[in-house]
Amino acid sequence: MDTSYFDAVVCGADLAGLVAAALLGRRGMRVLVCGLDRAPATFTAGGYTLSREPGLIPPPDSESVARVLRELNYVQIVRRRAPALQPAFQLVLPKHRLDFGPAETIPRELAREFPAEIVPITQALGRLQQTSAILDPILGSDLTLPPDGFWERREVGRVENQLAPANADLLAPLGADHPIRAGLGALAALSSGFAPVDLNAVVQARSYDLARRGLFRLEGGLTALQALFLDRIGTSSGEVRDKLTPVELVMKRGRVAGLRVRPRDETIGLDHLIWAGPVAGLVQICGDKASRKLKEVAAGMRPSCYRYTLCLLLRPDALPQGMAARVIAVRDPAQPLIEDNALSITVGAEDRQRAHVPMWVECLVPAAAASGEGYLAVLRARLKERIGRILPFFERHLLVLASPHDGLPPELSAAEPSLEPPEPIPATPMAPALASDLPRALAVGMAPHATGIKNLYLASVENLPGLGREGEFVSAWGAARLIAGPRPKQEANRREILIEDA
Repeated sequence: MDTSYFDAVVCGADLAGLVAAALLGRRGMRVLVCGLDRAPATFTAGGYTLSREPGLIPPPDSESVARVLRELNYVQIVRRRAPALQPAFQLVLPKHRLDFGPAETIPRELAREFPAEIVPITQALGRLQQTSAILDPILGSDLTLPPDGFWERREVGRVENQLAPANADLLAPLGADHPIRAGLGALAALSSGFAPVDLNAVVQARSYDLARRGLFRLEGGLTALQALFLDRIGTSSGEVRDKLTPVELVMKRGRVAGLRVRPRDETIGLDHLIWAGPVAGLVQICGDKASRKLKEVAAGMRPSCYRYTLCLLLRPDALPQGMAARVIAVRDPAQPLIEDNALSITVGAEDRQRAHVPMWVECLVPAAAASGEGYLAVLRARLKERIGRILPFFERHLLVLASPHDGLPPELSAAEPSLEPPEPIPATPMAPALASDLPRALAVGMAPHATGIKNLYLASVENLPGLGREGEFVSAWGAARLIAGPRPKQEANRREILIEDA
C-alpha cells in the first residue's frame, strides 16, 4: 500500500532534477525530491564544512537559463546573490596569461601576449562565437532537447545543418600545440561532461562563448545553488526527503506507478518519476523491468575520465595580485589535458567575518587509473605542487585542504597544530566525463528523456553533457514540459510573494 502519493517524484542529486522539480511545483504539481544524500553537497574536513563544488551559474541573459529564473521569480535574487565574474575567466599558459571578458579587452590581451598572431587568433575566436550563436535560438525555444518526437527532430536537424561538422577545426590555422588551442581545449574539457578525447567543435564553441560572456558565482558553492531550487520546492508545497534510498520500481500496465524505498521499506505512489542521476543506476533498480531502450542508452555511455576536486580554505593573502576568480591553467600544451596538466581553479567569495576564501581545484583523471590504490594520493601531491606554482605562498595561508573523493585525511594549517591526527574523509564518487556511441543531437546531446517506460524520464547532466551546467537547465525545462505541458503559469501565488518579501 502507498504510504504517500505525489504528482511527480524526482530521485537524484543532479541539478537538472532539482530545477525540474521546482518548475513542476511552480506549475501546481505536488512534488517529492529524494536521493540527495547519494552525492552530498558538503563534507566536513578538520572542523570545517566545505562545499563539494563551486556554485557557478551560466550567463542569466541566455534564454535557456533566463526562462527558468523568470518562471521561478529568481531574476532579482540571482542578480543579488550571484555577481558576475570579472574578468570572465583567465588562461594561464606556460609563458602567457590572458584575461577574457568584455569584447574590448580581448584585442588588448592578444596584443600583449601574441602580437604576431592577433589576426588568426581573433578570427578563430570569432568562429567559435558564430557557431555558438547558432545554438541560442533552439536552446531557448520550447522544444524538448534531446528531441522527443518527429517534429522536434526535424527542427533540430535544420539547426544541425547550419552547424560546423563535429570534426571541423574552428581554431585553424593555429598549430596542434599552440597554447591558445590547449587553453580553450582545457576550458571545454573542464566545463562540459565530455571527456577530452570526445570533444568536438560545437562543444568547444559553446564552452568558450558562455565562459567569455561570464559565469555568475553563487556565494556558498554547490550548497547554495541546490538550496536555491529546494527552497522553491518548499514554497510550492513540495517535500524533500534526504535519507530515502530507491530500491525498486512498482509497475502497473506498463507504466511506473510507485517507488519502493528504504530504510522504512515503504512504497511511494506517483504519476511521474524523474531520474536525476546516472542511467546505470536506474537500470540497476529497474532490474528485469528495464526496457530495451533504457538498456541501450546505458550501454552506449561509458566514463572515459572522472573529475577530481581539491577543496581549499585560504586566507585572502594567499591570492596573488591579478588572479581571476576562474582560472584555466595548462602546464604543457603538447601533453594530454588531464591530471595536473590542465586545471580549473575557482575562487569563491571572501568570508570577511572569518577572513577566509574558498577555492576549488578540478582536473580530469583517466577512468582506468582512478580506482588504482594510491593513485589519488600521488595525484593530490602533484596538484599541490602545481597550485604552488600558481599561488606561490598558498601553504603559508592554508587553513584546510581536502578532497571528497580520495579517502585521505584533510591537511590543516601548520600554524594551528591539532592534538589528534585528522580522520580520513569518506570517499564519494567522482563525476564522470563521458564517451558515447549514442546519436548526438546538435553535437552536444546524449541520453534522451524518454526511457521506454511510461511516465519515467531522465533529467541529468547525461542528457546534454556537451553544454555542461547550461545543459542541466535545458534538460530540466524539457522534462517539465513533457510532464506538465508547454505553458507555465504566469502568476505567482500569494504565499510565494509573502516569502519573497520577507
